[in-house]
Amino acid sequence: MFGPGRELLGRARAQVREDLRADPFLPYIIVLATLLASFWFWHRVPNFATRDEKDRLIDAMVPYGRVLADPSFESLRNGVTWSRVPFGATLYLFALAMLPVVVVAVLTGRADIFTSVGFPNPAFGYYDLWAATPRWVWTWSLVFVRLFNVAFAVGSVYLTYRLGTAIVDRLTGRLAAVILTLTFGFLTIAHEGGEDMPALFCALLSLNLLYVYVRSGERTPFFAGAVFGGAAIAFKLTAAPVILGVGIAHLLRALRTEDDTVATLLAPRLLVTGAALGLVTILLGFPTFLVGGFEQISARIFGGSMSRMSHPTGPDAPITWWFLRGYFSGMGLPLFFASVAGVVGSAVGLRKRREGRYGVALVLAMLAVYVAMFSQWHDFRVHHLLPTLPLFALLLANSLSALREWNPAVARPVMAVLLVTTAVYAGLGTAGFASMPRDQAEAWLAENADENETVEVYRVNIQDIAVPHGMKVNHRFQDRASVDPCPEYIQLGYRDLLYLKEGTYYRNGETQKRYIRGLLEGEYDYELVAEFGERPPNFVPERATPGDYTDLLRYGVVPQTDQFADEQELAANQYTAILERTERCTSRHESGF
Repeated sequence: MFGPGRELLGRARAQVREDLRADPFLPYIIVLATLLASFWFWHRVPNFATRDEKDRLIDAMVPYGRVLADPSFESLRNGVTWSRVPFGATLYLFALAMLPVVVVAVLTGRADIFTSVGFPNPAFGYYDLWAATPRWVWTWSLVFVRLFNVAFAVGSVYLTYRLGTAIVDRLTGRLAAVILTLTFGFLTIAHEGGEDMPALFCALLSLNLLYVYVRSGERTPFFAGAVFGGAAIAFKLTAAPVILGVGIAHLLRALRTEDDTVATLLAPRLLVTGAALGLVTILLGFPTFLVGGFEQISARIFGGSMSRMSHPTGPDAPITWWFLRGYFSGMGLPLFFASVAGVVGSAVGLRKRREGRYGVALVLAMLAVYVAMFSQWHDFRVHHLLPTLPLFALLLANSLSALREWNPAVARPVMAVLLVTTAVYAGLGTAGFASMPRDQAEAWLAENADENETVEVYRVNIQDIAVPHGMKVNHRFQDRASVDPCPEYIQLGYRDLLYLKEGTYYRNGETQKRYIRGLLEGEYDYELVAEFGERPPNFVPERATPGDYTDLLRYGVVPQTDQFADEQELAANQYTAILERTERCTSRHESGF
């Protein structure tokens, strides 16, 4: 097993060197991808970009603390299995990212930072743990997590290039890599820590290896493809279409080979070995399996991911509305419509193209499986659609290459317009990370609030607010005795303002609505002293009406639009208003929450 692994690694290194030597544009594409994926990657630090980023980091922090406090297998088991839900290989990745911070803490005599963690209180998104832990621990842990994510993003760009080059030619690979690099949804996920980007990298690596098998019939790439497909699933269970991808690759190999098709298909040793390798990789990818057995993995699969089809985290709307909402926001209108045309063109061109037709068929089949899976859900966001973005890029690049062969005079301006409009959309969206409203609000409080002053917030999770690390906070989950009765500041965010909007599927209490409107109109001895981000008209958020397709057009023109549920909140979601007390406090301030 180690021999074939070393051989594949050597071939991969040689292939990368060959690509860099043979294609003078590839280094520039890699540099562009690195610059865009890493631009202002530290936004929100030491706070968190998403709820998942926060949870995954704390998932890694607890096992370190338990083992340092009591070095034993029991401590490790308890530390790994305590979490709200047993996620997979992301724990390994975040633990590795946090390792340098743990080492520094131990070497400087500050191991107590971790040994005191215990099993933290989840109230307000583990706020007590976040506030009690030194800022530098969060800062450097998140820096390493985000840089890992950038590396996976850049690796995904290269793997998209490699697959396009292998299927068609270097121009196609180059176009596909550039298109993916300029896809704003892809760049958004590159700016957060989590399992989405590592899962994408493993899925693309699996797809590359499976295509090598389709072309050559070699068994080692097939087995390696199964392993990395299993790794993708261990990171994120919605990478499950890779399982069908392995079967589709085997079918395509049987159709391509000059040997007997039925004999090639009926290869039980090949298929059983590949399935076993994939399954073992999935199981080993779940730390909870290594220390706790099957029970928690089955709970994760059947109690979490399978229920995702019916569990609503957004308003009711046709599934096509959710597809368009996600793709308009993640791609922009020009790239989306060009991608749809690219899929159609690639499908139609299958009969005409002899070279590469099996690779195109593999990519088309994978895209179809992903779309079929998501079509069974109630709703989804851009990060769920991430695995389809490089597939769209490959199929669009394939169609553009075919257009160039047929009529270069038409292809050149089409490519130019597409790349320029997509670059503008992605560039504006990425540049926005340098001036995010919550970062600006946090900086304002750090500069203007005194050390002992308190800010009151009404969100339910720490990553939804903008407060400097160390500032006193009133939040909804404190007991009454610990609440500052007269906070100097009150902070309202975009999601608080949703109470003012009629007909929302969530946040629609009349008490909260009256309180927020009264607060903004000065009825509670507070006045608005600072705003960050674009204020909604009359403070009422303007969201696309569920099921209204014309409302979605704006999402494909303005890159930083509002999102639902656990998606990374961009500029629109980050609008923040800060109100300051105007009168001397004579009685306890009572909020509407």
